[in-house]
Amino acid sequence: MKRLMLVSVFSLLAGCGGSKIEREPPAPLTDFTAERKVQEVWSVDIGANAVKSGLKLSVYFDGTAIYVSDRRGRVSAYAADKGRELWVTRVGQPVTGATAAGDGLVVVATNKGHVIALDRNNGKQLWESVVSSEILAPAAIRANVVVVQSIDGKVVGLSAADGKKLWVYERLEPALSLRGTAAPVIVGDVVLTGFASGKIAGIQLKDGKLLWELAVSQPRGRNEIERMVDVDVSPLAIGSVLYAASYQGKIIAVDMQSGRILWSRDVSTYSGMDADNKNIYLTDDHGDVVAFDQRTGASVWKQGQLHVRNLNAPRYTDGFVAVGDFEGYVHWLAREDGHFVARYRVGRAPILTQSIASGNMLYVNDQSGTLTALRLEMN
Repeated sequence: MKRLMLVSVFSLLAGCGGSKIEREPPAPLTDFTAERKVQEVWSVDIGANAVKSGLKLSVYFDGTAIYVSDRRGRVSAYAADKGRELWVTRVGQPVTGATAAGDGLVVVATNKGHVIALDRNNGKQLWESVVSSEILAPAAIRANVVVVQSIDGKVVGLSAADGKKLWVYERLEPALSLRGTAAPVIVGDVVLTGFASGKIAGIQLKDGKLLWELAVSQPRGRNEIERMVDVDVSPLAIGSVLYAASYQGKIIAVDMQSGRILWSRDVSTYSGMDADNKNIYLTDDHGDVVAFDQRTGASVWKQGQLHVRNLNAPRYTDGFVAVGDFEGYVHWLAREDGHFVARYRVGRAPILTQSIASGNMLYVNDQSGTLTALRLEMN
């Protein structure tokens, strides 16, 4: 089924006679007393500018190396400590599905549904496979299976050895949706992912069999726009609890052993989530950063001073919560109450993809094609 994909929530709402989000200007940055200073450890050019394309080409970190791709098909690896280039290759096709790595592979995908696997050590192309339509999210790789999700609602398992198609899970999706899909997540032998219908599913990794399906949100409203409830946020699995969230819907916590919903809260998000050992952090569609208690779902705090600044998904890092905005600023918030701790501008391009955290390092990928390593230090 051909689906109408919307480039962004903002353009969508502008075409509907305006909205609160569209009319409101971005919140101006307010001064604060910095509690930490930010050191830029290194910065490298990783490829073509993606400001106009709006693609969210996230990076992948395996503990020692960072793997990245750009919209023109440049795929490269960098040493995480110094930013030194380890290898670079060009796949010869526009990349839309962000970089993933695992089982000795680096995997990217294209606007025509081509899935391309490279050797993790040197970038040499190993195989190429084709699925039914465009891929916008990174693959998930585990147990010799590469799992990709295309925009037509299909989840496909490919052999990590040669790209051969192992299975396909398909579901009917609504005609109207946001431009994006959740990135599949593999927990044990189960693939977890969300759909534009507002549902999440557990799919058996070895054969694609549907194990269970659960509604995060139910469509409601008078027209197709109001009824959009896309789950474009990848689920988070913490212990035996699964957290999932949708656009114009809810965030829910589910006991994965019983399937029982532990709690739910009204929220609208399409960017992503992260967590520490106590809270779930997300950016809502108004650009506010919200913290929920993992156990009860109670609201812990809300940081509203970045309202409508088109924030990326939060990243918990070294005791703080970091978010990037449309002007290239990275903001660190206190995990306890969300107050500002530090701020640093990596450039003037938007930061759309979720940053990567390791220890006291934060790796930020902006839309200009720049990857920057930052570290918080005491004043």
